[in-house]
Amino acid sequence: MEILDARALPADHSDILHVTPSTVYFRRRLDGDQFHISRFDLEDQEQVDLTTEPLQDHGPTRPFVKQGKVYCLNEQDRNEGGETSLLAIDLHSGTSEQLASWQLGGDLTLYWVLNARYMVLLHVDQTTTAFLYDVETRQQHVIKDERLYGITENYRELYFFLVTLDATDYIVCNARLDEFSFYDALESGVISPEDPIDHSESLLIASLATIVAEIEQGVERLSFQTLLRLEGEGDTVQYLGEQTGNLVFSAYTERLNEEVFYEIKDESAITEHERIRWSDYEPLDFTYDDVESTIFIVNERSDQHHEVMNLRTGARYLDREPFERVLRDRFYLHESIGEDAEPMVTVFDGEQNVRHRFEDAYYMIVSGELVILSVKQLK
Repeated sequence: MEILDARALPADHSDILHVTPSTVYFRRRLDGDQFHISRFDLEDQEQVDLTTEPLQDHGPTRPFVKQGKVYCLNEQDRNEGGETSLLAIDLHSGTSEQLASWQLGGDLTLYWVLNARYMVLLHVDQTTTAFLYDVETRQQHVIKDERLYGITENYRELYFFLVTLDATDYIVCNARLDEFSFYDALESGVISPEDPIDHSESLLIASLATIVAEIEQGVERLSFQTLLRLEGEGDTVQYLGEQTGNLVFSAYTERLNEEVFYEIKDESAITEHERIRWSDYEPLDFTYDDVESTIFIVNERSDQHHEVMNLRTGARYLDREPFERVLRDRFYLHESIGEDAEPMVTVFDGEQNVRHRFEDAYYMIVSGELVILSVKQLK
């Protein structure tokens, strides 16, 4: 486990882009608009800017990392009619490639990088529009279905992500309905009284090729298929990662206190894998590890210990500090609040049987690596 002095890294959590065992790649801000794409080498503790000149973005800056490249916008002299460039910067060589350029009023935002070929951009100039840019053909097409760029209609939140199943790319969406928008949609006739309300969730899926073809054709509503649709308030859908080439999801129904695990092979094939009635285990707390697709339940607790069960392997753990995440079947992570109401992170190394505690800290998983930003490490 490498421990890095955070004072040597001028970045907060929103600036960390990519992490390897030897290097942290981040956005080094110069001011509100200007920044460099930089790296910090853990071994020699040196910082290097990959960009030779500062980049500039006046709106929400959203660099994306895909297959060893950082994708971001560079706005130069916007007030003087300058252009906005879409750049791809190689993480290893630092080589920068201009993929496209635009001269537009208002603000342009890189909203989503689907893959190395397709990008979703937002243009805000009194109104908000979105378009899909094809890097290979250099063509762009307006996206008419607002769901794809965050205008959520009667949904409160839409979580889109790209997955590959059997060499085919799919867009998957976990959609959560908003209670207030539900009533508005109910009055307007967009949805019916039978539709679920607040906190109810749906799972939508479509192949990337289908979505791209429909956007190019100007389709008003993209043909996402609804694979899962839950019944009522408190019901949730949880993404559990990819296992044996399939997507794994669970659907929890609060009314039944029951959870069903599904495997998805393509946009039309969904099979039930397992069913758990949580009433058989109560009183228990359960949580998901979104790093390694593991389900934990707290089986027993006292002032002296927590017993935590890993439902994936059946393993049981006794510890005074409960944990909510596991990385590489070795590092057990626990977030808590310290005596001064400051956030704390505890990492237990299951191989070395050593505990690391960090004060005024939080953690995240970037590129499969654990990153802890902390003011102080405690013994």
